[in-house]
Amino acid sequence: MKADTKNQLTFIHKAMELNLLLTIMLLFAACNRSADRRDDPQLQAVFAPDSLWTPTGDAQLDSLLQLAAVAPQDTGLAMLYYEIGNMYNDNDYEKAKAYYQKLGNLSEQLDWNEGRYLFAAGLALILTREGLMDSSLVIFQKAYELAVRENNESWEANMMLNMGNAYMVKGWHETALFHYMEALPFLERENNAQKLQTLYYMISQLYTNINAVEKAVEYAEKSVDLNREDPYALLALGGAYSNKRQYEKAQGYYEEALLLCGLQNNIYLTGLIYFRLADDAMAVFDLDRAEKYAHQMWEINGQLDCANCFENYLLFGKIEMLKGSYGKSEEYISGALEMAIETGSLEGQRYCYTMLAELAVGQRKYRENMQYWDKRDLVEKEIAAETAIRASEEMAVKYETAKKELKITALEEERRLMNWLSIAIGIVLLLALIALFFVWRWTVQKKRTAEKQRLLAEQHQQLAEARIVQLEKEKQLIATQSLLDGEARERVRLARDLHDGLGSLLTGVKMNFLELKKAVKLEFEEVQRFDRTIGLLDKSVQEMRRVAHHLMPDALMRFGLKPAVNDFCLSLPCPVQFDYYGDESRLNPQVEVMIYSAILELVNNALKHAHAKNIIIQIVQDADRIAFDVQDDGYGFDPVKQSGGMGLQNVRTRVDAFNGILNIDSRPDEGTEIHVEINL
Repeated sequence: MKADTKNQLTFIHKAMELNLLLTIMLLFAACNRSADRRDDPQLQAVFAPDSLWTPTGDAQLDSLLQLAAVAPQDTGLAMLYYEIGNMYNDNDYEKAKAYYQKLGNLSEQLDWNEGRYLFAAGLALILTREGLMDSSLVIFQKAYELAVRENNESWEANMMLNMGNAYMVKGWHETALFHYMEALPFLERENNAQKLQTLYYMISQLYTNINAVEKAVEYAEKSVDLNREDPYALLALGGAYSNKRQYEKAQGYYEEALLLCGLQNNIYLTGLIYFRLADDAMAVFDLDRAEKYAHQMWEINGQLDCANCFENYLLFGKIEMLKGSYGKSEEYISGALEMAIETGSLEGQRYCYTMLAELAVGQRKYRENMQYWDKRDLVEKEIAAETAIRASEEMAVKYETAKKELKITALEEERRLMNWLSIAIGIVLLLALIALFFVWRWTVQKKRTAEKQRLLAEQHQQLAEARIVQLEKEKQLIATQSLLDGEARERVRLARDLHDGLGSLLTGVKMNFLELKKAVKLEFEEVQRFDRTIGLLDKSVQEMRRVAHHLMPDALMRFGLKPAVNDFCLSLPCPVQFDYYGDESRLNPQVEVMIYSAILELVNNALKHAHAKNIIIQIVQDADRIAFDVQDDGYGFDPVKQSGGMGLQNVRTRVDAFNGILNIDSRPDEGTEIHVEINL
């Protein structure tokens, strides 16, 4: 039992580290803030008397809001938006994002690159805290490429540091460390103590996550030496000492960080510090102190809309388990399991199933113990698959990054060559045009007026005909897109009705049958028939969910095209090879629905009509286009003699609605390959 307890405590440490990683992202803005922008002459220039604004009770924030309410549309107002976003980014994400977005919009209007950098640093920080690391990386990459184009080394280093933070949250530690080390030499040359201090504790946190405790302590101490008034540096150092099991030393740094959080009104970080304190108290089996910190964390979570409730439930569940209250412990762990399933946290699910299995043994529920272990094994397999996928994605990102750098260099060389070539050709053409002009004027001056009138008449006629054709095409396109939009909305409605209506009814019937089984004594054969009936109900629920999912998969709406197609491939009865290359940013919802529906139709055709045994799906996404291929080894057909059924016609209609291209390569008994390409 003691060995199991130590294993569970070790897992809580790991869960806590994942949570602490999110807090490190709060530090992005520190790399880009000045010591006190209220003394900036730009801000003083926009000061004006009181206007329409709502006081918040924070004197500094109220002052900035008052300035922004009356400031002119210039770079001074953009800086105000950035400062206000920074004031909100520790306690109100939505308001912070709103002001960062105002900063971005105004910077675009003013064509102000400094504002674009600040917008990227601020908004991507909030997206990372919300778990949208891929979105934040897209923003950081765009800002980094801008810094490279204008040879701005300071912002190049800042964006490399920020991208390292996002990769660390994704768990790509090697990639994160590469970005950190790319930024470090410039920051050391710049001798900016504030930025160096931030980078040091981020590197410390990375080493803590990979259990390199000595390195973690080394960089955290460097960070604290540069600025002991930063609670994040103290938290990183405390975490490093917790990993070394020097809990008393760690507690001193945590308590010092708590005092600073109180002065800075940083409630987000306060909750995480209470988590660390409770976790360390449990490590030494001081359950009273652990329970006190867990309740303090719970109060903080109430202010943050339950930002860390999963960890809170784990703490309470573990405490009750160690106290011997297995029933209460099971309630907390079951609540944590629901959250882990809802957020898709496989590590959280694995830990919850492990604890529930042990609690079942403690309550002599041996059948439930076996069921929980079976579920844990399934989650283990998913984690292994996800780890492999993540490794391949990291390699793909490295490849794409190297390819982009080579492409940028090649484009610069090509641009310089083309500039010189254009100048030379321009001079030659100018001389030739001057000579031709005089020859032409001498030979055809008399005919110019008549020819001009004829050309104008033809041009007017051509423009009129082209306009008619264009209007007809636009009319057809609007009608087709309206039809597709209606179909998508109907799919969403049907999927929701099936899932929420019929699914709930079937689940209710199952629960009633189970209650009836408990209340009635049945013979062995009747119990078997009863269990078969329950099995049929389960299959009905699964089939209903499958149909609802294919109508409009939740993964498509929430996560985008790649996860949705991947889920669909996993559900097919035959082997399917699915590859996704290039940019993975979200597309227009209409385009995503169209592509997903087309792939679904083509795969179903291959299985139903061509009796395919193997299918290959490939999607390639660039900045301005997306293309996909569906290839099968089925019966095939002759595209010249056979135009295809309604399924293929539906796909062609959808592609035409988006001005796409559809090509079919098929021969009888040689399989079929269908290629679709759409400009974004």
